Amino acid sequence: MRNYLGTLLGLIVLSGTWGWPVGTASALPPSFELTSSTGGTNLPFTVGQAFQRGDVSSGSSVVGSISALQVIPKNRWPDGSLRYAIVSGRVTLAANSPATISLSVGTPGSAAALTTADLRAANVTASISAGSFGNVSWSGADFDTPFMPWVSGPEMSSWIYRKPIGTDAHLVGWLEVRLYAGGAVEVLPWVENGYLLVPGPTNKSATYAFTLGGTQRFSQTIDLLNHQRMVLATGSTISHWLGSNPQIIPRHDVAYLQATKLVPAYAGVTSGSSSLWTRITQTYTPLGQADFPSSMGATGYHGSIGPIPEWDVAYLTSQGDPRAYRGVIINAASAGRYGIHYRDETTNRPPRFSSYPNLVLNSSSGIADIGASTTGSYTPVATGTTPPGYKTSHHPSLGFVAYLLSGYFYFVEEIEFASSANFLKQNNAGPYGSREGTKGILRTDSGTNTTRGAAWSLRTLLQAATVTADGDPLQAEYATSFEENVNYYHGLFIATVNNNPQGICAPYSDYTPTAPPFQHSSWMEDFLTFAFGYGKDLATLSPTGAGKLDAFLAWKYQSVVGRFGGGGSNEFCYRDAAQYTIAVSPLDGTNFDGTDPPGAWYATWGDIYAATMGQANDCDAGSTLRGASGSSPASFDGYWGNLRPALSYAVDHGATGASAAYARLTGASNYATGAATMNDLPVWGVRPRTSGAPGDAVPPNPPAGLQAR
Repeated sequence: MRNYLGTLLGLIVLSGTWGWPVGTASALPPSFELTSSTGGTNLPFTVGQAFQRGDVSSGSSVVGSISALQVIPKNRWPDGSLRYAIVSGRVTLAANSPATISLSVGTPGSAAALTTADLRAANVTASISAGSFGNVSWSGADFDTPFMPWVSGPEMSSWIYRKPIGTDAHLVGWLEVRLYAGGAVEVLPWVENGYLLVPGPTNKSATYAFTLGGTQRFSQTIDLLNHQRMVLATGSTISHWLGSNPQIIPRHDVAYLQATKLVPAYAGVTSGSSSLWTRITQTYTPLGQADFPSSMGATGYHGSIGPIPEWDVAYLTSQGDPRAYRGVIINAASAGRYGIHYRDETTNRPPRFSSYPNLVLNSSSGIADIGASTTGSYTPVATGTTPPGYKTSHHPSLGFVAYLLSGYFYFVEEIEFASSANFLKQNNAGPYGSREGTKGILRTDSGTNTTRGAAWSLRTLLQAATVTADGDPLQAEYATSFEENVNYYHGLFIATVNNNPQGICAPYSDYTPTAPPFQHSSWMEDFLTFAFGYGKDLATLSPTGAGKLDAFLAWKYQSVVGRFGGGGSNEFCYRDAAQYTIAVSPLDGTNFDGTDPPGAWYATWGDIYAATMGQANDCDAGSTLRGASGSSPASFDGYWGNLRPALSYAVDHGATGASAAYARLTGASNYATGAATMNDLPVWGVRPRTSGAPGDAVPPNPPAGLQAR
């Protein structure tokens, strides 16, 4: 892959643009804007920055267009090139006047990293109190021994600190502390009420307070339920500053971020006056609902469900609107309301899969559809009020984009906690729905998952593997688990004979159990197809595993591409591709395990169409997309939107027939009507990176309201 950064060596950074036409990938080095509402000299800042594979080759370093800047790598692609770094520095800004920081390959100056001795010299004091449960404080020598370092550099170093609160067996106070050159200190404080195996988890109601530098910054009476955690802050930010808050909000090059493939690529432009802004929370409240559903698992559309949730997508489709940035951070912090935070008391990190082959969660923390342990090994039963319901079949991506934008370690663990909970809720072993011990298999036919539950859990697993720092033992756990899932699905659907020929995995239920045909929700299958496609872009697999994934995807992509046929008798008419269910077998008792006879499967997609629609293919009778209710093509927040991620990744990965299928979709006479809804309802607006489409809105170049670069 060409090393654009190395070739251009910073000469081209001044001519970058925000928007890129559909069908191209940003070949320029990334840059970002910083805006301060107050302005000032040498204002400290930190942002996260993702990089395209190959842009910063192994052994190369990144410098910026300001001298007071550091770029600290956290993750690398399999070829050794830089994947993600935390960027910090100091910048002089006029109030409400954005400044662009450009990055390029170069040799950074040599300077000693800030140390805990420097932090101690800043005379920082901090404390957390929890009413009658007690309090905990840090000062002087307490800062010499962090729980772990996170960033080490001459412009900013950060550390994670923890202490139990009083003598309580469960409450722990945490600090993420950033020290900047010049002496500025930023602190993100939180309290957790969640251990894995410590007996007696229950709610802890108290007045929680945080004091920094002798000044109380937060105080609120809160009932902290079992396995919740909360940031001790309110308002539009989640951290506190010793001294003046620089009040900087970053604006990333969102076209470049999408080109890195860490997030999908999106069509649609969310304007400054969009109705979407009435839905994006701007103020953080500990354990608040924010933009999460009042009942996770309720039927119908909700903006939290998708490859990434609506508030994260809005940042991409609005070109980094500050309201979207606040929504990303606040919603990610609000995920602490769910009872998924099981910290391993032996490591004080989220649990490693390999350490708990038989442990299964009990059902008292609000997590739905808990499995069983064949050895009777369960986490302790909790008492008190149950946290808000968490359901893997509807759970959002939690904290992923927030980490990509901000670099806060807090969000890394939020993703890891979610992935660990998704693992621990599954049956450990046995004949039905087993995760197979430490492998973490996520089965589509398991009662503790469902097809969509497996899909979203795979997405979360991949995101955990992506954000966990290189060298952290947890990263290998997540990567190994995804490879085990690839092995499982390849073995079941590729290595066996007589399995489903249309790319459909074993459903968790038959929608018509009393009579044939076997009906399955195609939209759930589309979620699963996307998840494995996403894995191809993100995962670090062995050469054998990568080959198996490619073979599996070649088969899997048929499940979406096959529904976009033309008017032939052996084709499924593309005009009806977005059905609630489709017929997948003419028999009721199919096993999807390779043991079914050849007669268990339809010979062609035309047969599936006839069994699904109750009529012969009439595709040549018109050019409109058809459907009603959730299948209506008038808005892409239903099944026509649900299929877009799967179809788009099929196009990007060169699946047979995928480009023709996408052309049929976008060439429909009423496509533009549905596509227009992706501006204000952007969560399902995933598009191929490799081809454009009429009706797929793309950002102006540069977008209105942003300065050209």
